[in-house]
Amino acid sequence: MFRTRLRRFKARGLPIEFPPAVDPSAIGGLMPARSKQSDSAHNALILKAIAGGGLSFAIQQVHKIENISNILYAESLARVTDTEGVVHTASSFVPQLHDGFNLDLRILDMVLSALAADTTLILGCNLTAANLSASDRFADIFGRITRHPELSSRLVVEITETHPLVGAAIERLKMIRALGCRIAIDDFGVGFATPANLLQVSADIVKIDASFVRDNRSGRDGRDSLYHMVGFASCIAPVVVVEGIETQAQFEAARTAGATHVQGFLLSRPAWLPRPRQEKSKFSSRGGER
Repeated sequence: MFRTRLRRFKARGLPIEFPPAVDPSAIGGLMPARSKQSDSAHNALILKAIAGGGLSFAIQQVHKIENISNILYAESLARVTDTEGVVHTASSFVPQLHDGFNLDLRILDMVLSALAADTTLILGCNLTAANLSASDRFADIFGRITRHPELSSRLVVEITETHPLVGAAIERLKMIRALGCRIAIDDFGVGFATPANLLQVSADIVKIDASFVRDNRSGRDGRDSLYHMVGFASCIAPVVVVEGIETQAQFEAARTAGATHVQGFLLSRPAWLPRPRQEKSKFSSRGGER
């Protein structure tokens, strides 16, 4: 039934809406700051939830700026649902995961399963440069993608800004792109996603960090800072996405700046895929996950 509705929406040019994801702030208010003791309890809660099958992902769509019903792809966002039914976003648990827990690999398995289950989907999956730099972890990632070449054209690999993208990682990114995947540089302008690093990478998509639309400043030339960020990014990739669009004014600023696409709560909030696609991954973690 869902696929029938999806085809009808597409045929009529209507925006596609999914059931809303549950945000932890909607359950009992915002979570208070935690002490060291409560941090330890929170970590134990998260690990127990993951062990019990609580790891999943929500999606948020990336919209064409000139026709917001045209969806480029949907970014996959890691989520953990604990035993009380509270959904935790990635920022609340990723920093606490130990080095041996390969979140990238687990979410990649789920994303590949979703792509295999529904040929209408195009999904983005976050990978860290650290996992590209580590030979064993890259072998796991590359092996999974190469075993299912029919999915590559519908997989967008988003490189996060948490580690520098240098040396072997750049070459390995080229290998993934050669399989037919599109490469997106996430959070451009913050962390290690600097202009200098961007010049070293062959990317299909550059995503401007949300901070640049929230703190958009005017220059002496009459153009704002977002305009110049988008201009630089467009020299690197044909698709430039401005993230964090929450107001109509921000949407118009992104349009004026020359962005091709936008992402944010104004257009679509994170949402679940229909649950059967995420109940169990068909993609084994064999091959040395660490």
